[in-house]
Amino acid sequence: MKKNITWILGVLILLLVLVLVRTFNSNLFKRNVSEALTTEMTVSVQELSALKDNYNIVELDAENQRFPNSLVMPFNQLLEKENKEKLASFDGKILLYSSDISTSSKAWVILNQLGFDGVYILSDEENPEVLKYKFQPDTTTRLE
Repeated sequence: MKKNITWILGVLILLLVLVLVRTFNSNLFKRNVSEALTTEMTVSVQELSALKDNYNIVELDAENQRFPNSLVMPFNQLLEKENKEKLASFDGKILLYSSDISTSSKAWVILNQLGFDGVYILSDEENPEVLKYKFQPDTTTRLE
């Protein structure tokens, strides 16, 4: 009987430790999706000169730097403690730029879910969200 109680207590303590580790994880997502999407999330390169607020450009491509005075932070190093501290210390908007807009979009999602405010995607195009292709449903599984 004592042996069974010891096993049960051991399992409960292990579960408690796992819950506490998960709860205090610094990379845990904190923001609701609808809250993050309430504002415009892209800024075009053409709109940079019209921005009145302070902004910091973070380039996610390590091999080439396009903008002077920008911070080069490779995407795969975005969540390192030192880089998160740099991003948190910025005043004003954080503009994420990559030659591939999907990389900027991924970084935007990650930083928004970690609770960073004022994060935007810097895009080469005026309106990168416009669908460029006609939608065609997949009919291979269900013929219509």
